[in-house]
Amino acid sequence: MPQITTGNLTTILDKLARFASESVGDPEFSGAFNAGMTTASGHVLSGAGGIATFLLTLNEEDVEADLLPAARDLDEQHPVPPDGFLIAVPGIAAMLKALDTHFKRYGFKGLDDYLTSLNGATGMTPTLRAHGHFKKYLKTLKAVNAFIPTDIVLATFSETGAAAGTYAHLAAIDKTVYAGAKLVLKNVTALTSSPVVTVTGKKIDGTTSSLTATISTHTINAETDLSDTTKVFVDVTNISIASGGTNAEEFEVVAKADRSVTSA
Repeated sequence: MPQITTGNLTTILDKLARFASESVGDPEFSGAFNAGMTTASGHVLSGAGGIATFLLTLNEEDVEADLLPAARDLDEQHPVPPDGFLIAVPGIAAMLKALDTHFKRYGFKGLDDYLTSLNGATGMTPTLRAHGHFKKYLKTLKAVNAFIPTDIVLATFSETGAAAGTYAHLAAIDKTVYAGAKLVLKNVTALTSSPVVTVTGKKIDGTTSSLTATISTHTINAETDLSDTTKVFVDVTNISIASGGTNAEEFEVVAKADRSVTSA
């Protein structure tokens, strides 16, 4: 029996990630969900429909004394699905075990070990990673084998004139949770010039690299690839422009998710 192909494995990993995301109703996956734990908390734990609000209408001292503290805590801190909780579902656990068993047949310790053989122990040879929600809710993969579940804006650059502007750092990928990502430039405003951009990117192995690009597409939200498109970057430490630039125009550096699983 041949080992499963990477293409077919990708399909299975994406389907499991989609199942996890949709069954939880994770808003990071889709803001359109009308069910799930986050939506449910908004409906019955806070606001006019909240349990605490209901209790305060009863005017029953003993009932409120007993129940209100717990209701207040739920209002102030909504519950979240515990990481890895879906492996407690027998059918899901069986599917994960089947994947491990398949790869053990070919000399690996399991799925995670196989993916590590592709992606490298430090994540510097990204080949096939699972969606971040596979790791989050099924909790069977190391960080180097999971990509960020949604695009992340790492930094912005506000142009103040020709070859001038201000860099602002916003976020970084937590490499203890996810692997690195490809970086792109994205227009926050429409541009009227073609700035020549240099981005200092930090890789998952701790080294840095200078990435360059000229933003020749000026429409808002347009994305421009940088000179290094490998999926190994976790942070941006500086942005500058050597030429071009118009006051009050802006672009950002975005870490891209490997792929969408919304139609898996």
